[in-house]
Amino acid sequence: MERFSLENKIALVTGASRGLGRAIALGYAQAGADLVLISRGENALHQVEKEIRELGRRAFVFPTDLLATEKIPALFQQIVEQVKSVDILVNVAGTVHRQAAVDFPLSEWKKIFELNVTAPFVLSQEFAKHCIAKNKSGKIIYIASLLSERGRESIPAYTASKGAIRQLTQALAVEWAPHKINVNAIGPGYFETELTKPLIEDEKVNRWVLEKTPLHRWGQPDDLVGTAIFLAAPASDFITGQVIYVDGGWLAAI
Repeated sequence: MERFSLENKIALVTGASRGLGRAIALGYAQAGADLVLISRGENALHQVEKEIRELGRRAFVFPTDLLATEKIPALFQQIVEQVKSVDILVNVAGTVHRQAAVDFPLSEWKKIFELNVTAPFVLSQEFAKHCIAKNKSGKIIYIASLLSERGRESIPAYTASKGAIRQLTQALAVEWAPHKINVNAIGPGYFETELTKPLIEDEKVNRWVLEKTPLHRWGQPDDLVGTAIFLAAPASDFITGQVIYVDGGWLAAI
């Protein structure tokens, strides 16, 4: 099982205070990694830190609003000064706004692209510079979406941002392959998180999701952990530029 071990690795996970980010961070700790945790929610972040330390791993907390993308380079430098090296970058933090496209506010469009696309790109730039300077390999993982492949009404900015993440994954995978930096993405289906709580509580939408998903349930954050570990571990060293969909069979169904 060494091929799936993250022993002696340090992973930076954004959006780590809740939902998918929290599940991935805890899963990485169980696989042997130490964690750098980034999120706006400081209290929740310290709770995740506590859980990681209880698993016998180190955790470093950096409460940060990634919407301030101009501050990311200095943040990454601060992280490296403290932890010395980062081996894995997992870009989970993101947001959504639901509104008909014809009335969709430009302010929300800009906010979604800043957090869902620009912030992960700037973090990836800093991570790549770090790896290249140290002549070391690295793993970058993005969170894409079913909406990287399909469309749905009322979330035009989120859909466009996740399409951008799919293409960014491919572009950076090709450009950074000579530096042994693998760039992949995970595309979740409909998962039960705080962001999707309004959908779950909507009886019509909930029924639609269950009917469209062959496994006939919502994904749970832990359902993503195995794929996240695989893409961070040596087992995936010859995989780059891919999106792995963890969707309960959604995209496979007619």
